[in-house]
Amino acid sequence: MSATDGPLLEVAGLEKTLGTQRVLRGVDFTVNRGEVLAIIGASGSGKSTLLRCLNLLIRPDNGRILWQGREVGWVQNGGKRMPARERDLLGYRTQISMVFQSFNLFPHMTALQNVMEAPVMVMKRPRDEVRAEAEALLEKVRLSHRAGAYPHQMSGGEQQRVAIARALAMRPEALLFDEVTSALDPELKGEVLSVMRDLASEGMTMVSVSHEMGFVRNVADRVVFMHKGRVCEAGDPKDVLANPSTAELQAFVRSVTD
Repeated sequence: MSATDGPLLEVAGLEKTLGTQRVLRGVDFTVNRGEVLAIIGASGSGKSTLLRCLNLLIRPDNGRILWQGREVGWVQNGGKRMPARERDLLGYRTQISMVFQSFNLFPHMTALQNVMEAPVMVMKRPRDEVRAEAEALLEKVRLSHRAGAYPHQMSGGEQQRVAIARALAMRPEALLFDEVTSALDPELKGEVLSVMRDLASEGMTMVSVSHEMGFVRNVADRVVFMHKGRVCEAGDPKDVLANPSTAELQAFVRSVTD
């Protein structure tokens, strides 16, 4: 079986301690190409740390992350398993882009410039080619009319959609979303979720940490419920959320539906 026959992303036994707290305690799951995986759980369950480990913004202490069947983040050096250098992670990070809760746009750049920056500076692609693609991506997220606007001139929902366009500009195979609607007013959340639904319908592989239960039920293919750094339940969102088998998930479902 070739590497591409298996899951696009595989996580096995992932562990991480921050300070004195064990944040991840042996996390296992897979993500298939074209799949939308939602990660849910109460604050402090390890969701955001897990997502940052997937992009290797935080290095896990133990466990393995396999991308298209090959381990990332570690190299063999003289028979020893050593952390990969930052520059050696660039290729992986261009394939699995991340969208953050806090937008992280460059304040001195317009929407169009924000989308163009990484493909030009990191991937060294021709500026004219990147500009045309960036304009198309802004149209995709329904913001072509805001191409010349600076972040302070845009709403939170508009900034987050620019952030999604910026992530897509790297031509990734998968997108990671870290509670991207949690800082938005209710009327602005719909703008961002609509774009995410469009991406899902187009077959984009997505891993989304989310408290938006409507999105989880109706868009995600699978859901992972985390509790105290572990995967507590996983499966089809409609089944898992309608019939939680653990007290922990029962309590969580009540907390997000009350």
